[in-house]
Amino acid sequence: MSDTPNLYGFATKELAQDATIAYILAWADPKYKQSHKCLHALGTELLRALLATQGRDLPQIERLCIKTQVERIDILVSINLQSDGNGIILVIEDKVSTQEHSNQIKRYMETAKKIYADRCVQIVAVYLKTGNESNESLPDEGKCGRLLRRDLLDVLNGFTDTGNLIVDDFRRHLQGWEDDTNSWRDVSYSCWTSRAIQGFYTALEKQWKNCRGWGYRSNPAGGFLACYGGFEKTRIKHCKADLYLQVHDAIQLKVRLYRGDMDKVRSTDMHQVLRVLQEVNQESSDDIQICKAGRFRGGEAASVANVTFDEQCAWMAVDAEGKVDLGECVDRLHRVHDLIAKVAAILIEDGLLENS
Repeated sequence: MSDTPNLYGFATKELAQDATIAYILAWADPKYKQSHKCLHALGTELLRALLATQGRDLPQIERLCIKTQVERIDILVSINLQSDGNGIILVIEDKVSTQEHSNQIKRYMETAKKIYADRCVQIVAVYLKTGNESNESLPDEGKCGRLLRRDLLDVLNGFTDTGNLIVDDFRRHLQGWEDDTNSWRDVSYSCWTSRAIQGFYTALEKQWKNCRGWGYRSNPAGGFLACYGGFEKTRIKHCKADLYLQVHDAIQLKVRLYRGDMDKVRSTDMHQVLRVLQEVNQESSDDIQICKAGRFRGGEAASVANVTFDEQCAWMAVDAEGKVDLGECVDRLHRVHDLIAKVAAILIEDGLLENS
């Protein structure tokens, strides 16, 4: 634990991060090379890393201009911009905990094109994210580069002796976030923070072949972190729905039904699925337990069953200290997905489900 306060324990907003990234990049200007060689090298390396996300090389810098909040663009960087054209324009969409929305990157690229319409510039867009985010929700790499926290730390950790309080605090702040996120590997699941759950979900997402992402879900009880996947598209009589798995705050695994339109899942639909789910499980599994998920009320999305494995943790594979075996957890998710796939096939064969 540090024996000094960290600036970024207070400067938590994205505008503060915008300013910090812009400040570091500004040191790449050749005019600062002699005043602080280490910070100049750091700024140059960060600029190189940002351009590399889109396969662009950093040219020898002759002119550099860094601006923030230009027509809502978080950070706008111009490299070697000449009066008669040429140069590189770097558009950075900077995020802490929020996600891209409303086609921000596309709109900011169009804005940059309008600003430099009279010049023959190369425009590069990069999504810079320091918080945790599901791979499913990240912007498509076809429209922009990605520089995530781990990538940014790889750059910052190459310059640990800058002697600059802002830079050093920023690096320590991000490293603390990274360590918190990865703490799920070393501590009991009962002690996990929300960041540790996010780290666990990130690891699941890489290995669970049926994963469809993770994120925060709001509800009247205060919300939770969900990881979901294993979707089986079905039509229960007249009711088209998705049958899928949802991990709830890491410790609960549920089988759910989801409607994609205005109609709701009915309690009768839920009872049909539960009955077949329990029957199939009884025939095919020795250690999976399927029980009704509370009172059936229906709705746009509804839990049909809770899945457990009769251990100290409801579904996760853990050792005596509560540490999680990721590989076994992924294997269990695959097995339960195979189970709901069988359920869908039987319901279709029995006429209770129509193949959608």
